[in-house]
Amino acid sequence: MVAKHKLLWVGESPAPANVRLAAGDRWDLTSATGAAPLGAQVSQAALAVVGSEQAGTDGERFAALLDELGASGGVTILLLPADATEAWRAAAGRTENFICIRADVPAEELSARLSAVADLQGMISSLQEALSAAREQAAGAARTVEQVSEELRLAAKLQRDFLPGRMPEVGAVRFAALYRPASWVSGDIYDVVRLDETHVGFHVIDAVGHGMPAALLTMFIKKALQTKRIIGNAYQIVPPHVTLAELNTDICEQNLSSCQFCTALYCVVDTEALTMTYCRAGHPAGVLIRPDGSMDRLGAPGTLLGAVPDVTFQSRTVALSPGDRVVLFTDGIEDVLSVPADNARVRMPEVLEPWAHIPRAELVLRLTALLDDAIGDEPPIDDVTVVIMDVEA
Repeated sequence: MVAKHKLLWVGESPAPANVRLAAGDRWDLTSATGAAPLGAQVSQAALAVVGSEQAGTDGERFAALLDELGASGGVTILLLPADATEAWRAAAGRTENFICIRADVPAEELSARLSAVADLQGMISSLQEALSAAREQAAGAARTVEQVSEELRLAAKLQRDFLPGRMPEVGAVRFAALYRPASWVSGDIYDVVRLDETHVGFHVIDAVGHGMPAALLTMFIKKALQTKRIIGNAYQIVPPHVTLAELNTDICEQNLSSCQFCTALYCVVDTEALTMTYCRAGHPAGVLIRPDGSMDRLGAPGTLLGAVPDVTFQSRTVALSPGDRVVLFTDGIEDVLSVPADNARVRMPEVLEPWAHIPRAELVLRLTALLDDAIGDEPPIDDVTVVIMDVEA
């Protein structure tokens, strides 16, 4: 014996003749009662048929009924009078499983509609289950994304905590910095450290790539980079070429499987003698701006860090004067500014030339605005870091 599908009648009892005849022997016709919520009764039936009197003249009541039926997740046939214009419009605007039919539909046509729904009921149930599973997966994915975002926010905060909170002021030199990660975390790192009463060390380092792998390498670099050694009761300021050579060895010894290279430019300023010794490891050459507006590049040979062990580096020394400005940067700023250019790469000296002697805080604001204009609504393509040192008169 074939099991009958449950057909729930929602309306005045008894059900009209066309509904009773359409149900025939294939459907178990049952009327809804007030003993349980309507939505629960509909969800337990294979199909619900709502009587035409439910449309009535009360639009709010009919809308509430549609809400309750729609929340059940079941399939509902609405028998609507031909002249119930507002009810037809209200039902047509819904996305739930409603089938609208004229209330005076012949029993034979209604029976065919019921049979079609019965034949498709298995598919409808499967689709509903798949939809429910997809919603659960989407909710799980949303929770995962939220968790990952929170972890990245914490990682970004931690990385920024490793950056200098307040720039040291030693002698006549003063500093400012611009730091713009391409994502939550950055492959760039910079630092400005007071080494003693007359010396300041500062650097900009760029791990190849960006994102979390590059950010983790910057944390290692932060702890591995040696700028000063304690020898007994005295100390020794490590020359820049020695600092980078030792950092290169440390990175090579890690045998990293990814994000194992970085570029660096490290400087030590003697604020008493007004000299700056620097060493470059595959990094963009910094810019030295003189009071007359002329510019010199801080170029020196040196391969990138982490590529070849036991490589040697060279330090160079330049004399400084009051009014001089030194600008170190990662290649990200040239990359970002070059995107809107017409097949021409923007170089940092060209960017700095019109702003060579504006206050360093204003220079940071100008560079930030320039980056914002270049990026627009698109995500930045690379991390950007700029460190500015002024020798004040």
